[in-house]
Amino acid sequence: MQNSPFGMKTSSLALKPQSDIYANTSFTSNDTDSVETITVLGNQLPNPYLIPNMRQAYLNLGYDPNRAVVNDLYVRFLPSLTQLATLDSVMDSQGYELFDTPMDYEVISEGDYYQDPSIPDSLPTWQYAVVAPDFVAPSGMNYQVLAQIHIPPDDFTAVETEAESIAGGGGAMAQQPQTNSVNPNVLQCGAGYHWDYSLMKCVPNECTYGYHWDNGQQQCVPNTCPAGYYWSDLDGTCKPYNTTPPAPAPYAQIPKGCITVTDNNLGTQPGVRQIRIVAKRWFKIERTYTNDNGCFNLTKHFKNKVKIVAKFKNQYCNIRGIRGLMLWQSLYAVRRTLGVYDGNQNNIVFNFDRFTTSTNQKGNRYWVAATANNAVLEHRDYCSQFGFSGPPLNLNIYITDWGIEAGLASTPLFGKRYWSNVPSSFVNTFLVGLASNSVPLVGWYISFFSTIARTRLDMAVDYHINDMCRFSSDHIKETFYHELSHASQYNQVGDTWYTNFVNAELDEAAAHPGANDKYNPYGDGHSSNSPIIALGEAWGYHMGHFLANQTYPTTASPQSEQVGGETWTSTMYSCGFSPNSTAPHADVLENFVPNSSTDPFNWIPKGLMWDLIDNGENFTVSGVNDQVSGYTINQVFTALQSDVSSIPQYKAKLLSQNPGNPTNSFINNLFTSYGY
Repeated sequence: MQNSPFGMKTSSLALKPQSDIYANTSFTSNDTDSVETITVLGNQLPNPYLIPNMRQAYLNLGYDPNRAVVNDLYVRFLPSLTQLATLDSVMDSQGYELFDTPMDYEVISEGDYYQDPSIPDSLPTWQYAVVAPDFVAPSGMNYQVLAQIHIPPDDFTAVETEAESIAGGGGAMAQQPQTNSVNPNVLQCGAGYHWDYSLMKCVPNECTYGYHWDNGQQQCVPNTCPAGYYWSDLDGTCKPYNTTPPAPAPYAQIPKGCITVTDNNLGTQPGVRQIRIVAKRWFKIERTYTNDNGCFNLTKHFKNKVKIVAKFKNQYCNIRGIRGLMLWQSLYAVRRTLGVYDGNQNNIVFNFDRFTTSTNQKGNRYWVAATANNAVLEHRDYCSQFGFSGPPLNLNIYITDWGIEAGLASTPLFGKRYWSNVPSSFVNTFLVGLASNSVPLVGWYISFFSTIARTRLDMAVDYHINDMCRFSSDHIKETFYHELSHASQYNQVGDTWYTNFVNAELDEAAAHPGANDKYNPYGDGHSSNSPIIALGEAWGYHMGHFLANQTYPTTASPQSEQVGGETWTSTMYSCGFSPNSTAPHADVLENFVPNSSTDPFNWIPKGLMWDLIDNGENFTVSGVNDQVSGYTINQVFTALQSDVSSIPQYKAKLLSQNPGNPTNSFINNLFTSYGY
């Protein structure tokens, strides 16, 4: 036992010299499978950041030990399901990160999650964090302060090294006698130890604070150092405290790197834009965001190994994923531990790749999240370029591969409109429909989203697809461009119009449940809900493909928006075979057939707005009389007003707002071709 000059003893005899929490970490998560793996912890490690330990570390390096004041608290929370969303919001708004793994345990293997063994998987586990000393926890929540700690300034990383040596019993606190350089026949002990002539070995000093061991008197004697000085056991004199920072700790680096995602259509790996990057070692945590090139550069030094985590959240969106029985984790943004980095902290490179065995491979959740995140940022760029409103900030987006039908998506904006209830038909259709035959998830999630997560649900996108040839970057982005354009419309028309639109689609989804109902989710076109659905979806389908055509003008995968082959479909082509089209996303709008007898949604004029901006229609394919041209995206969007709830009303608004278009005399022919 070495005696601390502050009256607290820290054991080192029974501890391993290595106290690095990531010393022997391996990774058990495999992106190619669909099984969630649990993080495995080793022993609890001695905490180097405790105040007595840190004071000793400062003193050992010749600094005033009073520098080691409490500047952080190591805490944990045990929220209920209803409290978890509140905790996440409170912590995020104050700049704190939550972790499901305790921070003072050795990590044996890093998995996809950690669950305290005393808590069922269906309930939230303990959530750990580092907060300021004046932090006030949300009321009514199980909250514990585990330790008062001191994290040295970033230019004092050497103090962290010394503190770990003290706590772990290795390094600077030598316990073996050394030969005296003056008299080789006399042995001297390391700092904090003296030679016991009866035991004939070095033993720890047993002096309390303010005393030191006097070898001549073989007893503790009081220090007599003046203010600003400390007693040095190394040379037996009073020495002035150091005032300049020590040399940096070995291997202390500032992590930086670049995060990319595979774009299989372009054959590139663009940067993942504006996602949160969290670096962690012990209680030292820093977060930043990637830039528009996907690169990040932190500001703090992290010695030895540091864990880097990517979280798909920023000011524009928070992308969450359905996580099976651990439904509470669905409240958190999709996150991926990129790795535990050592010597290459300054050159961290990670790519989110696409896997083509099945959509439920874990890596595809991350790939879809990264692709979706970039689509959100690109959509906002297009808003500025083409002059239409951007979506609301902080969109809460759920991605899932359990929707009832491949590729379904919806943007009800429950969270933005503060909806009081999420219908069971919505959850069953868009989020967990496929799970209903195997596990009792549907009922749990219906309750979960109706009561707990309703303010966290703005958009739901199902990315499972039966034809893996269409599991492609442009397919994912087209879906998100479509849904984000609905959110743009909300920002223009307001709550009342958008609520009517959402209610109309929810009614039809409930009236036509199941993938076998050909009118799911829009209805048959003959109900009172049909006019507003036709208008809202005409805008969504147009913008989805119009913007995808901007991103992938010639490299898109095969597209289809109709049943029966009026437009070419992906099933007509083998994987990797290009369709007979130079612009697939443009052609799927240009070749839309309003009079198709096999398309149950031919009443939604998906090609109408394209016909307003193009230079004429391919009449022989579509049968549409289109001699209208010259409209802009801004003009098309501006006519979507809160008093416009049908296609005929939209035509009237378009004409009244744009009287100078020379092709307006052909507007009636165009709308008549679409049945309006």
